[in-house]
Amino acid sequence: MEKQMHAQDGYGIYLASLIKERGFSQSEFAKLINVSRTYLYDLFNGRVKPPAPEMQEKIISVLGLSGNGKEEFYNRTAAGRGEIPKDIFEYLFNNESEISMLRERMQTYNV
Repeated sequence: MEKQMHAQDGYGIYLASLIKERGFSQSEFAKLINVSRTYLYDLFNGRVKPPAPEMQEKIISVLGLSGNGKEEFYNRTAAGRGEIPKDIFEYLFNNESEISMLRERMQTYNV
């Protein structure tokens, strides 16, 4: 059975470069985030979707991402998953009034 490839705009390359920049081996990184090396390699090669939100937090923590680096990670991961970034989702989830304002703006632009 042929594995489905996930279009991720180079997500695997991006993640691999973050891991390398911080001096981790891929095997060491897989252990630190508690995933198999096979899963990590499949992630690098686009055979699986970028990680779900819970795993994103582990990766951010291990890599020590903050500020713009963390935002870029959320954006790239969400794009590969076809979702909105985790931080934006959490903000909207916790601020219901923002959802109403967003809907009003969408109506203004006929979205």
